[in-house]
Amino acid sequence: MHKAPVLSLASIALISGGIISCGNNADKIQLATGTVAAESAKVTNSGYSEARALDANGQTKKAAKLYGRIADEQPMSKEAPDARLREAEQYYKEGDLLRSFDKYQLFIARYHNHSKYTEAITRQSEVTHAASDGEIQHNFLGLKSDIPRSKVEKMFIQVRDNAPYGKTAPKAQFGLGEMWQNNNNIEKAIKAYEDLYVRYPKSSLAPEALFRVGNLLLEQTEDGNRNRGNLDTAQTTFTDLTLLYPNSKQAKIAKQKIRQIEQADIQRSFSIAEFYEKKKQHDAAIFYYNEVMDTTKAGSELHRLSKQRIAALKN
Repeated sequence: MHKAPVLSLASIALISGGIISCGNNADKIQLATGTVAAESAKVTNSGYSEARALDANGQTKKAAKLYGRIADEQPMSKEAPDARLREAEQYYKEGDLLRSFDKYQLFIARYHNHSKYTEAITRQSEVTHAASDGEIQHNFLGLKSDIPRSKVEKMFIQVRDNAPYGKTAPKAQFGLGEMWQNNNNIEKAIKAYEDLYVRYPKSSLAPEALFRVGNLLLEQTEDGNRNRGNLDTAQTTFTDLTLLYPNSKQAKIAKQKIRQIEQADIQRSFSIAEFYEKKKQHDAAIFYYNEVMDTTKAGSELHRLSKQRIAALKN
């Protein structure tokens, strides 16, 4: 009895080339019914078995190439979807995150009704977050991934748009904001967080996104020269947070932030009043002392001091 030989990657390529060259043999080409011709199915199955053997032996690069060849040349075969997923996973193991991402995308674009579609969406999301964090290492070099932020941004957007109503979408949007925040690109971080609570107001990440917007605006203000626009917007953002998500832990902290901003405003008004008083511009000084009195409780220190200064300036 002769054993059937295990076909290599090269042999699959040779047979595939022969099939393509025989344009008149309809029974040897990919059928439009979603199946493949018998001879192609046999070759594909043998190639898939070889890829699985390589995979099991830890030869991830060779396995990935063979899985990819199967998925590329016989996309309608029963092995193709799993081969594409396994190809993506092999590149992930090697730390080649960009290629892994792209291979998951090929699966997602073609096999919408496959039982592992949701799994592919989730795995692609994990690849993207790993690319953003830089936690995955190239196994053969021991080096951390170094992927341009602009590329990771596109990856996050792709993950978000692949399943805009799934759990991965708001997580991707938040990851985008966090990536820019960690890279000190505050403008892009704020935009990404704002987009999250606008697109996904019911997401559990929305309160945190809104809180981060307010916090980043506060951080942009400089001590002694506080940007009025940023302060006002931060206060409005924190107020929105307390109204939209009153029971969130972020809302409790936001109330404290609002009080801090208000207190800073009162102190600022008092300092301005003192400045004008020293300049002998009494009318202006009285105006700001009155502003302090209007925004503080009777009996508080600044209220008491402002009242005293007004009385003194009017005498």
